Amino acid sequence: MQGQNLTHINDDKVNEVLAHTGLSVLLITSTWDGHGIIMRTLLEGLSNRYTKVFFGVADVEASPRICKVFNVTNPPGLLLVKDGELIERTTGAVGGSSIVEMIERNS
Repeated sequence: MQGQNLTHINDDKVNEVLAHTGLSVLLITSTWDGHGIIMRTLLEGLSNRYTKVFFGVADVEASPRICKVFNVTNPPGLLLVKDGELIERTTGAVGGSSIVEMIERNS
C-alpha cells in the first residue's frame, strides 16, 4: 500500500486503510470542494517526498463509510491514521507547511 501519488479510497478499501501498518494521510473531500482540490495537489507532491507514508483521498459521496468510521461531517478533512488508529485530524483548508509538520510530528 505504499507508493507515489494518492490512492483513491472507496468503501471497499476502508478495511485496507485500517489494516495498514504505519502512517496514513487521508484527505476526505468532494468533487465540488475547491480547497480539497488544492490539498489533493499538495498531497500528490508530498507523496513523492514521504515514500513510506500512505496517501489516500476519499470522496464523501463515493465513500460514506470512511466518513462514518472517522466521523467526518464537512469536507475537506485531513486525517492522520497510524496503525489503524486516528491520531490527528484537521478540518478546512490546510497549507503545505502545516501538512509537513503533521507528517513529521507523527512519523
